[in-house]
Amino acid sequence: MKQLDHPLDLELDGIRLRCYLSDNISERSFVFMPWRFDHLERRYLTQYLPASGVFIDVGANVGIYSCLALTQLNHQGHILAIEPNPKVSHRLSFNLQATSETQPTPARFQIIKQGVNDQASSCTLYIDNNNLGASSLKNKSEQTITIDCQPLLTLLYQAKINQIDVMKVDIEGAEDLALVPFLSQANDALLPNCLIFENNPEQWQLPLLETLEAKHYQLAEKTRMNRVYLRHQCTIRKVKFTKPKLITGNKIPSATKSME
Repeated sequence: MKQLDHPLDLELDGIRLRCYLSDNISERSFVFMPWRFDHLERRYLTQYLPASGVFIDVGANVGIYSCLALTQLNHQGHILAIEPNPKVSHRLSFNLQATSETQPTPARFQIIKQGVNDQASSCTLYIDNNNLGASSLKNKSEQTITIDCQPLLTLLYQAKINQIDVMKVDIEGAEDLALVPFLSQANDALLPNCLIFENNPEQWQLPLLETLEAKHYQLAEKTRMNRVYLRHQCTIRKVKFTKPKLITGNKIPSATKSME
């Protein structure tokens, strides 16, 4: 299946994705084991994201988290998905549009095709062609592109974000560069109630865990890859994630045209 030269269109609990199996581990994992793919992290997302809430997805990849958020939000909700890799952000845009069309009152979503760093700068993004989701500012590879990077707080102000319910950050070892300046400089009212991020302490240069403690976050969950921190805890309800349905003929309705 990994060698398929064409994508698979899938639908799962209102999420519609066009998945490419050959070059992105996240897409393969979601196709074959959706019930295991970050299931605890997704449970926190659904618990802490109200219908009129705001979800920020830093390192959105192809939008698995953002599309799940779309299924939880109504027309008052807002998603900001940040993904600087052009090939991946193209897939992200398609998946968000396709999923939006399954919702009776879809939330507004924005895609920012820039990177996040601790300062405004042009940065080298190292492309992993075997796993596009692992492309990184830190993990070097032969293929590179130059991207524009901004501090997270700058991007949020530009998008007119004034409150955040859930934030996910997965940027392959640069989580500290995104989060420490944001947590240190943002007004407390802007800090997310639930923060999900990839755990890469061996690559961090800034004191992320100490900064979280100073901002009164508490560790709620450790998973194999990620950490979940909360400012206001509540009981997490169980959510059953079902098996995806293959849409035959690679024809997600309507949104298919945006990929052609």
